[in-house]
Amino acid sequence: MLLVVVVVLTMPRFAYLHAEQLPVIELRPDTPHCRMPKAKLPKLGVDFAYDIPTVIYADFNGDGWCDYALGVPYPINSKMNFYDLNQLMALGQASGWKPVFNGKKGWELEEKGYEHETWPRFRVDLTDIRLVFPKQHGAPFVLGLYAGYPDEGKRNRGKGCHQYQSVHRWDTAVGTFKKSDNAMRDAVLDYFYSVIEKPCNARK
Repeated sequence: MLLVVVVVLTMPRFAYLHAEQLPVIELRPDTPHCRMPKAKLPKLGVDFAYDIPTVIYADFNGDGWCDYALGVPYPINSKMNFYDLNQLMALGQASGWKPVFNGKKGWELEEKGYEHETWPRFRVDLTDIRLVFPKQHGAPFVLGLYAGYPDEGKRNRGKGCHQYQSVHRWDTAVGTFKKSDNAMRDAVLDYFYSVIEKPCNARK
């Protein structure tokens, strides 16, 4: 069975800030429409029958075109498949689809100094992400991307409650997601848990 998810959020106009040091982030109240390329979907490297991936259509890089991504859970044992991001995702454009990493290989980015912890390239889990779009044109903030580090994805707050703790955003110059710095992460999460969802400790 194939589960198809179109990631859509409805958001207020401005970010809520409760600390002066947090960046001011203006977020639009709606999700911008993205255009689907007319070309046939690319064949990525995921085994659909075995992995049953979550299919995501969303404008990850903020260029107005829908991108195509497959959410596969992070491998926690030898029976689970693992993939590089270029096997999980392709970027939409007017002429069709283009690969991530700006056409390079993941190891080439590593050689250029783009370490995996900041610019994830392999074993990237997109199955439980949320997107927060800026008011101005640009790439959305991606909450919950997990690539194996303890400060990514969701944090277990106990009693079955898991809360987002990481924020990434598309880095066009590198062709992959980039982990946001602490100030930006805190500002986006503060907005999300002030406006979009109540934090775990506020739930009964």
